Amino acid sequence: MFDRWGSFYLFTKLVLVIIFLYNTNMNWITKSVTNIILAFLLSFSVSPGRGYTQSSDEKPIIRFADIGWDSVRFHNAVAGLVAERFFNFEARELSSTSVIAHEALTRGELDVVMEEWTANLPTYQEDVKWGKLQELGINFDDNSQGFYVPRYVIEGDAQRGLKPLAPGLKSVKDLAKYPQLFPDMERAGRSVIYGGIPGWAITEIMRSKVQYYGLDKWFNYVEPGTDAALSTAIASAMDRGVPVVAYYWTPTWLMGKYDLVLLEDAPFDAALWEKGACACPSVKVTVCVSNAFAQKYPEFCAFLSRYRTTSALISEALAYMQETGADSRTAAEWFLERHGDFLQKCLPDYEGKNINGKEKQEGLRRWLDFPQIFEFNVNKIDKSLRKFADRYYVYLSVVSRMLVSSVVAIESLLNHIPWFVILAGIMCFGKFVRKSWKWGVPFCLLLCGVGLFGLWPLMNTTLAIVIVSVFWSLLFGLPLGICLANSQGMSRAVRPVLDAMQTMPVFVYLIPAMLFFGMGYAPAVIATVIYAIVPVIRMTALGISQVDKEMVEASKAFGSTWWQTLCKVEIPQAAPTIMAGVNQTIMMAMSMVVTCSMIGARGLGHEVLVAVQRMEIGRGMTAGAGVVILAIILDRMTQQYKKKDKQQ
Repeated sequence: MFDRWGSFYLFTKLVLVIIFLYNTNMNWITKSVTNIILAFLLSFSVSPGRGYTQSSDEKPIIRFADIGWDSVRFHNAVAGLVAERFFNFEARELSSTSVIAHEALTRGELDVVMEEWTANLPTYQEDVKWGKLQELGINFDDNSQGFYVPRYVIEGDAQRGLKPLAPGLKSVKDLAKYPQLFPDMERAGRSVIYGGIPGWAITEIMRSKVQYYGLDKWFNYVEPGTDAALSTAIASAMDRGVPVVAYYWTPTWLMGKYDLVLLEDAPFDAALWEKGACACPSVKVTVCVSNAFAQKYPEFCAFLSRYRTTSALISEALAYMQETGADSRTAAEWFLERHGDFLQKCLPDYEGKNINGKEKQEGLRRWLDFPQIFEFNVNKIDKSLRKFADRYYVYLSVVSRMLVSSVVAIESLLNHIPWFVILAGIMCFGKFVRKSWKWGVPFCLLLCGVGLFGLWPLMNTTLAIVIVSVFWSLLFGLPLGICLANSQGMSRAVRPVLDAMQTMPVFVYLIPAMLFFGMGYAPAVIATVIYAIVPVIRMTALGISQVDKEMVEASKAFGSTWWQTLCKVEIPQAAPTIMAGVNQTIMMAMSMVVTCSMIGARGLGHEVLVAVQRMEIGRGMTAGAGVVILAIILDRMTQQYKKKDKQQ
């Protein structure tokens, strides 16, 4: 809240900003004085205890970690409600991943992590031992994890008309009998097992399990970029009734919605577990807080130390969220109302207070809140998209196989070309573009650095995805740009769509792409094309529209057809602008390919993602340097080609 002086300073600063922005006739002396006063007031307004201060009744803020899945959001909501109703706190969530959230907790950048999956955090035990954080208690420890397959793969599904495909599939080692049921579209003749999330300790253990049972002879072990990608891959496969085998865990919404069977394994043995030779144990999921938070708020930490749930309780809440479309806050209120004994165990002083009661809003706060919120049913969108994906699965799979085949073909070609041949080609291309060898030599040295880093195969994979994505972007973008330049009505209709495509967060493209085309190369290409096609459309339309009209009229006067005028007059004149669009499309494709590692696209982006998840700075910098080198080479070559067009 603002105190009286803070409000005065903020109001004065706002007035000065308005005067400065709209009074363009001020001389330089007046502007300078205004800037000095503005900077002075700004320093007062952000200084603790001065212009912008906390009032005595302002609530302290608790920062919960949103690791990305529904169960932790549910726990955050339950603990947040208790914090607000009983301890007069304000609860906030900060998005993160499990490994990054753990590191932030040790540095005091987060206050509470409600789900610390101890077996999946390589440094957890050491950090607790050295007192880098405070472990308050066990949230739950009756979960399960391992390799799962849909039940219809083993037993069939009469209602859906699915026959049992692997009636003898009971254990992990039995997968060796049915590799043909789980084909890998990106590797012909191979099968696929979806593994854990990069950065989790269990991910490497499950990889060791695949090797221990000799499954790597038939199966590729693929690491999805995120748990959302893994969940979507499993859910989309089960909606279509196709076989899938993947690592997963409980409790989750997916396990409550779909019927999956945990493949059997040898009994757990601590000495054999890291070798992948036995079943996975239940993971102790703890509640942890930062040291500073534990010292400052011992009473709330006492509540968290008594916070104890079970997989059954969590699954019940997650099923409620899935069935009703409720958010985590609503689910928490429903859960606490349904399980009043839970609060009695966690809060000794609990006397049946209405946990769901909303505080009365008074004064300015009541007028600032939006008066009415329209509850839009987003579940209908999800269901309609899933139905579309199921209905047209055959056609979508054809597109997916075509895209995957093209990426795999280019990747295979690049991998079979000797490295020195590629370097020689880069040098010659630099000489061709710039008419000088001095441009080709630095490019060769940079690519040599990629090879010395051991990233050459990953670079080829990334380059293959970029080539295919840029090809389709140009194939659709150039004709569309020409049409926009020649049709004002079409331009007015399409430009808002292009604005939306260019400003929409890139992660939004990943969700439908993965839902329609699975996980891997195909959705990566689709999402990249949608994201990267806009510049070439805009710049092509701009270049064509800026061609001298007299030249166009002269061409038509000499009897040229529309096609001849376009190819011999408009495109050559607009070539520099068009090449600028091509350059931007290539750069945006490079950036998007790295982001697409979150949905299972291999390459340099996946290496960066693994480094981020594991907090491996050196590995991340090395992979990032590879991305930068490839981007610089592509950028400089297309820029120089654009300059060459201008000179001609």
